[in-house]
Amino acid sequence: MTTSNMEEKLSIFLKSIGISGRYKGFYYLKEAVFLVMEDEHCLCNIQKEIYRPIAEMYHVSVPSIARAIRTVCQIAAANEAQLRAFFPGFLSHGTLYPKELIEMAADYLRYQ
Repeated sequence: MTTSNMEEKLSIFLKSIGISGRYKGFYYLKEAVFLVMEDEHCLCNIQKEIYRPIAEMYHVSVPSIARAIRTVCQIAAANEAQLRAFFPGFLSHGTLYPKELIEMAADYLRYQ
């Protein structure tokens, strides 16, 4: 699958769970997913290996990246029915953590 094709599929997935391009977190989340696609182990240290490179790329602080991604996670968690449509085994525990959403989106792309 080409990069542009993966990016298009990821955009469609994110929009289908309620995350639109009007949120900064939409773009940051896409970058995070591509970093995880390159190296799945970077999820072990999300602040250092995911948020920091994205912050440097966009010339913003690491906390602003984390905050923007948390915001889109809250939006996705509110669309629990849509998440279950993509991931039937998804169990909601009241919130959706950034690491979970990044991993779910990466898995979605991997198995498409």
